[in-house]
Amino acid sequence: MKKLIISHKADPDGVTVIVLAKLVFKEFDYILADVLETDNYVRDNLDKYDFIYVTDLNISEELANEIEKNYSKKVKIIDHHLSNICMNKYSFIDVVDKNDSEKESATSLFYKYLIKNYNNEFLNQYNTKLLVEHVRTMDTYDFSKTSKEEANNIVVLFKIYGKELFIDKFYNVIINDNELYSREDYNLIELEKLRIKRYIEEKEIIEILIDNKKVGVVFAEQNISELGNYLINKYDYLDYVILINVDKSISYRGNDKVDLSVIAKKYNGGGHFNASGSPIPIDLKEKIIKEIFKDAFIS
Repeated sequence: MKKLIISHKADPDGVTVIVLAKLVFKEFDYILADVLETDNYVRDNLDKYDFIYVTDLNISEELANEIEKNYSKKVKIIDHHLSNICMNKYSFIDVVDKNDSEKESATSLFYKYLIKNYNNEFLNQYNTKLLVEHVRTMDTYDFSKTSKEEANNIVVLFKIYGKELFIDKFYNVIINDNELYSREDYNLIELEKLRIKRYIEEKEIIEILIDNKKVGVVFAEQNISELGNYLINKYDYLDYVILINVDKSISYRGNDKVDLSVIAKKYNGGGHFNASGSPIPIDLKEKIIKEIFKDAFIS
C-alpha cells in the first residue's frame, strides 16, 4: 500500500510523527507543510496514494466535504488543535485536545494510533515513550509528568539539527536503543540555551490595544516559544503577546487570560487557548518594501 504522511513542519510535534512512522512502515513518503499548504498537498495526492495521513494540521470545510463523499476510506486526519474540534463531524478526522486531564499533541495521538493498530517492538521501547512524552509535554506545556527543562531539550535540538537531521537522529536513537540525549547533545543544548537567552533579552516589545486588550508585539525570526513565554511572564499585565516572523507566520502567546485560538481564527489561523498561530498575509513583504521605499516599483 502506497502511503503518504503530510505533517506540520514548524516544530518537533509535527516532525516526530515521521520518526514514529519510520519505525512501523517499511515504505512511505512524507511532506512537511505549513497550515496554508495543507489543502493543496492533500488534493494533489488523493489519486496518487492508497492512503494519506495528515497530522498536526487540518483542512478546509470545502475539501473535507469532498473527501467525505469520495475519499473517506483513504484519508486519516489526526489533530489536537482546539480550534479544529468542529472538524470531528467528518468520519475520517479525529481532533482530540485532551484525554481525561492530559493534553494531547499530534505525536502522542499518532503514537496511540500506531500502538493500537500495529505490533511493533520499537514502539514499546522506553526511549520511544520518553521521546513522545517530551514532545507532548513541550507542545502542550503540560509539565505534570516531565520537567520543563527536560522537555525543552527536544525543542532546542530541533532548532540545532533541523527537520531532516532531527528525524534521522531520533530514528537511529530508537533503532539502536540508545539514550535519548547523548553527551554531545547536552553540550550543544547548553551552548544553544546561552545563545537563546541573549537573543530574547535583547528583543524590544511594542505595546498596543486590540479590542480593548493590552497586547505586546515583537518582531522575531526565531525561538518563538521561548521568547513568547519569556515576554508573557515578564510583562504579566499584558493580555497576550504577538510575535511576528515576516518570513513565516504570526504566533500568539498568553497566560490563561484570552482564548488565543479564537483570536488566531479571526486571522485565518488557529491553535490552542494559550498558544496559537496565523499565516502572514501574502502581500506583506511587498507592502513593507513600498512603505520604506516609496518610489520603488515591484515587478
